[in-house]
Amino acid sequence: MTEQPLIAEVSQKAIVLSPDDQLLVMRMDATTWELPGGRMGAYEEPLVGLKREVREETGLSVDVHEPVHTAAWRNDVGRGRFSVVYWCEADSKDVELSHEHTDYEWVSPQTARDEFLTVSIHQQAINELLATRPTLVGHADDD
Repeated sequence: MTEQPLIAEVSQKAIVLSPDDQLLVMRMDATTWELPGGRMGAYEEPLVGLKREVREETGLSVDVHEPVHTAAWRNDVGRGRFSVVYWCEADSKDVELSHEHTDYEWVSPQTARDEFLTVSIHQQAINELLATRPTLVGHADDD
């Protein structure tokens, strides 16, 4: 048995892919880009919560596929965190921003990983998605 189990806040993020395999990144502030998603409610089903978060932040409805990455850690003040990143598909690129973000971009998964996202969990999730969906590798950016 673990001596000190992780008591953690759970967040879910979505790698949202468009019909042309572009990935959605969201600008949170002047220096931070992230994937859409957020915390689930205490009694909320995980997939329902993820779809709700994506819809609230982007206006998009998504089909949720399997998780591509999970991570657990303690933040800089010692609070437990657990994150699940899912691969999702949207049938539209018509984003309606919420108050939580200031901008968005549709870019290739590689560009999202290398030029926009700075959170290692999000970068690793894209690496894992690319490993399981090799058809995404080599797509040219339309931006």
